[in-house]
Amino acid sequence: MKKIFENKHTEIYDIRDEVPHTVFAYWKGYLIHSNPEAIEACEQSLDYFKKENIKVMISDHVYLEGAAVPFLEWLHDYYFPKAVENGLKAEIVLDSEHAIGKISLDLMYDEQDLHKKIKKGELFTPKAENLDIAKKMAQKIIADSMMA
Repeated sequence: MKKIFENKHTEIYDIRDEVPHTVFAYWKGYLIHSNPEAIEACEQSLDYFKKENIKVMISDHVYLEGAAVPFLEWLHDYYFPKAVENGLKAEIVLDSEHAIGKISLDLMYDEQDLHKKIKKGELFTPKAENLDIAKKMAQKIIADSMMA
């Protein structure tokens, strides 16, 4: 596991030595659109997807305290479409330990909002109970995408 980026809102690790075409990220704090560090963290992941042919991101939100509505709108309008454009096939989600974080994730990955700018089936966003299960899910997603 090699750290490729860190700021106060995220840590992103390349885990291709364990799971091909996969990164792992911790998302932390309260994400607001006007905070440049929150946007920078997302932009770093987008750049890495494209540059390194990343197909799956495992996103651990255990430390996510929440996300403001304008930030969620930005994710739906820009981030998710750009992630798909840059090759991402799936974001496997590990839940927050914070109540507002859990609500934010429900809104973030709400299928109706998620599919406003991307087609159904372009980005798979399952939840996983823990990192080991998420890695197994990622391996299956990668294997299935190689067969397609």
